[in-house]
Amino acid sequence: MKSRAWIGNDIVDLAEPGVSGKEGDRRFLDRVFTAEERARILAAAAPTIELWKAWTAKETAYKIAGKIREKVIFAHRAFEVVVDRRDARVHFEDLVVRVRWEVAREYIHCVGELAGEVAGESWSARRMLAAIAHHAQAPVGALTPAEHASVHSTASASARLLARRLLEQWNLRGAEVLREWRARGWGPPLLARHGVRLQDFDVSLSHDGRFVAAALAGPR
Repeated sequence: MKSRAWIGNDIVDLAEPGVSGKEGDRRFLDRVFTAEERARILAAAAPTIELWKAWTAKETAYKIAGKIREKVIFAHRAFEVVVDRRDARVHFEDLVVRVRWEVAREYIHCVGELAGEVAGESWSARRMLAAIAHHAQAPVGALTPAEHASVHSTASASARLLARRLLEQWNLRGAEVLREWRARGWGPPLLARHGVRLQDFDVSLSHDGRFVAAALAGPR
């Protein structure tokens, strides 16, 4: 038996103001990263890249934790990024999130999934898709009224349309990317069709600067 798919993703536009050279901001490093993470960042051949890899991993894990536990607070240092020769993980309380990165000249994109409850369960145990789009090449189309209810920006809409394009690859036409209203505001995105949540699938959206990204996870 496989555990349910939970997925997160985060993207950083490396051209955004304040991104380059952020490793020189000691107050920021102390607030966001553990001692081990700071040491790894400062010892890296490209410390700026290492910093934002760790940042996107924490953001990715937080998005997953927020789906499972409604009242999670994003205390950055509570999400610890561990990197070894085998893989990279983020530990938060009793949760473990596997992460991987795409590092390009203009962006860093992280995708993560909750580690399976079955010993040895790997990335290949689930279907996963991810996509990135520059705002100039973002998908065009119309959101449904239910989708549009929680959209807060053009980038937010573009990320949903990108996720919908990925859904078409799995023949999930008619599925919507929705958010439920909670006591504290809008909850994380989820997938539904004909008003019913698709329990075996998960979706994650992100955007920063010139880029939007989306990731899907589902059963094989």
